[in-house]
Amino acid sequence: MKKLFIALMMLISAISYAGTPIDGEKVARHLQVALEKEFAGAQYTVWQSIKEHDIYHAKFIYNNEQVNAFFEQDGNLLAIGRFIAPATLPLSIVKSINNKYPELEMKDAIEYTKSGETSYVITLENEKVRTVIQAYNSGNLYVFKKEKKNLATKL
Repeated sequence: MKKLFIALMMLISAISYAGTPIDGEKVARHLQVALEKEFAGAQYTVWQSIKEHDIYHAKFIYNNEQVNAFFEQDGNLLAIGRFIAPATLPLSIVKSINNKYPELEMKDAIEYTKSGETSYVITLENEKVRTVIQAYNSGNLYVFKKEKKNLATKL
């Protein structure tokens, strides 16, 4: 359950912040140390507390990329994610998406790693629908969210 929650948080963090922002000086020192240990040289860190799950979300720049990291209250790293170009997705995933959703275009992708396993949260859309899926290197695809676009706002 925590794995699914973190994957959903990666998606939400890509769209907006849905937790409580924390002033960097008020974040527990051991969380700051844990971030520096995992991502030495991280810059422009913004912390967010997800209190209902005792998780801390750090959004920062590392090696010139925006990265999201999720930590447990004790400083244990749960998961990391970063935006990637859809063109860099593994071929097995691209083939699965093209076979299952030929009418949809890949708009963005987040590479998500938890417990050494990498998956991808991908937004697909056309003029009528937007679908968000989680994809694995095996080519397996799971729908997170599917919604119709409001065509009236485009008039």
